Amino acid sequence: MWAIVAVTLHLLAGPDVYVITDAGTFETKEACEAEIAKSVPAKLEGAALDEYKAGSRGYMCIKAIEPK
Repeated sequence: MWAIVAVTLHLLAGPDVYVITDAGTFETKEACEAEIAKSVPAKLEGAALDEYKAGSRGYMCIKAIEPK
């Protein structure tokens, strides 16, 4: 299972990483990356869009670690 995460890095506070739950999960990394390509930056607005354009906000696909 793959999920989209958003990442920002603050100089004094460190990283802020959270799962984009509205996008759901994906069976493959390729499907996850396709959703990022389709939705970012199309669905961003305001400060989030400005951060993305400036390179201060990123989106990537991460594979969930399944229970053993």
